[in-house]
Amino acid sequence: MIRNNLVAFTVALYVMSPLALQAAEGKPHWAYDGEHGPKHWGKLSPDYVLCEAGVNQSPVDIVSALETDLPAIVMDYGSDSLNIINNGHTAQVNVEPGSFLRVENEQYELKQFHIHVPSEHRIDGEQFLLEVHYVHQNAEGELAVVAALHREGEDHPILTRYVGLIPEEVGAPVPFKVSLHDLPIVTLDKEYYRYNGSLTTPPCSEGVRWFVLKTIRTVTLKRREIFNELIGDDARDSQPINARIILQ
Repeated sequence: MIRNNLVAFTVALYVMSPLALQAAEGKPHWAYDGEHGPKHWGKLSPDYVLCEAGVNQSPVDIVSALETDLPAIVMDYGSDSLNIINNGHTAQVNVEPGSFLRVENEQYELKQFHIHVPSEHRIDGEQFLLEVHYVHQNAEGELAVVAALHREGEDHPILTRYVGLIPEEVGAPVPFKVSLHDLPIVTLDKEYYRYNGSLTTPPCSEGVRWFVLKTIRTVTLKRREIFNELIGDDARDSQPINARIILQ
């Protein structure tokens, strides 16, 4: 029972609005710069201690990976998005139930997706213009996140709409209706790097399954600039790999 409660708490912290949770739970304010920035997260609250003391933290710089026979990931996205909310840390798109990530015999339901600028994950030291995280949860409350990296190039029409609808007001969702089946992540190649990591925001809880897609998407500098004007940079630095092995 204790474990189930901890899992539920961890999932809520990642899926819900960070500012709303901080207010409701009396949690300390965290940010991406200054005295509340990533270097200080672990000292802001006992609940955030893993941000400093954790050994399986995310994101990471993928500089080597073990060749293996990874199972295919299938994105069976059949529902629609609901709205976009500026939660003070990112622009999060909430989605209707009914879209799933399937890996072998495991199934995770898509809960939301959001943007980080610049990218949080790196490949061979390269940091990308933008990264989108697709956050999924299974029946036990465990998280699986698919990360899609973007370098400079053309925008996808859905990404253009996404960034163009980000509200200036924090905590006030605006409608955003698209078929998730039309997301480019559904149709493009899904070769990936696989590793065990954490949330990239407080409380930095570990036990998150990460799938970092190898195919690099594209985004225009204009789209990134619009995001920066509304949200600002929202990327945590790379964390030590330690004893982990990244698979590919």
